[in-house]
Amino acid sequence: MSRNQNSNTMETIVKTLLFFHISSGFISLVLFWLPVFLKKGGKGHRNTGKAYVFFMWIMVASAALLSIKNVIIGNYFMASFLGFIALITANPLWYGIAVLNREKRQSNGFRIGRIVFDSLIVCSGALLLGFGIYLQSIGNGSAVLMIIFGGLGLTDLPALIKKLKPTPPEFDPIRDHMVGLLTSGIAAYSAFFVFGAYTWIEQYLPGMWGVLPWVAPGVIGGVGITLGVKHFRKKGMIKAQD
Repeated sequence: MSRNQNSNTMETIVKTLLFFHISSGFISLVLFWLPVFLKKGGKGHRNTGKAYVFFMWIMVASAALLSIKNVIIGNYFMASFLGFIALITANPLWYGIAVLNREKRQSNGFRIGRIVFDSLIVCSGALLLGFGIYLQSIGNGSAVLMIIFGGLGLTDLPALIKKLKPTPPEFDPIRDHMVGLLTSGIAAYSAFFVFGAYTWIEQYLPGMWGVLPWVAPGVIGGVGITLGVKHFRKKGMIKAQD
C-alpha cells in the first residue's frame, strides 16, 4: 500500500471516529436531562437512562481512540485532555450502573475495578499537573487548564486510599447510581466546553475568563448533586447520614 493510500485510510478512520464522537456526544448531552426529570425507577427513566449510557460509551471509546491518534501525531496537549476526560467520564459511568447490581458490587472484581479506575485518575492527574507546571514555565497559555484538570485528578486520592483499606466503604446503591451518572454528565459537558465550544468561548470570554465555562459544569453539577442527594434523602430513597 502506498503512502498516499495509507494517509487516505488514516484520514477516513479519523473522520469516522470524529463523526461517532461528535454525534454520540451531542445525543448524550440531550439525553442526559431526560432521566433527571422523569419519574425515578419508571419505564421512561430506565429506557432513556440506558440510551444515555449507550451513547456515552460510544463517546468515551471514540475519545480514547482519538487520544491515541493525537499521541501518534505528536499532539500531546490534545491527547492528554482527550484521554483524561475519557477516563474521568468512564469511571462514574461504569460505577453508576454496576453499583445497582448486588452480585456485582459484592464481587472482588468490582472492588479491583474501582481501585484501578481511581489509581489511573490519580496518576493521570499528577502527570497533567506536572505537564501544566512545565507549560507554565515556558509561558504557554494553556498551562492553567492542565493545572486545573491535574488538580481535579488528584482530588480522587482520598477515595483511592479508602478503597485500599481492608474494609471497603459502604454502598448506598441509589445514591451512588445518581452521583455516578450525574458526574458522567458533568464530565461530558466539561468536554463540550473545552473542545466543542472553544471558538465561541475565546470570542466572548477572552483571557483568563475563557476558563470559566470549562470549570462551571463541575461547580454547578457539584451543587446539583448535593441538592439532589438531600432531596432524595428526605424522601427516604437514600439512606440517612449516620
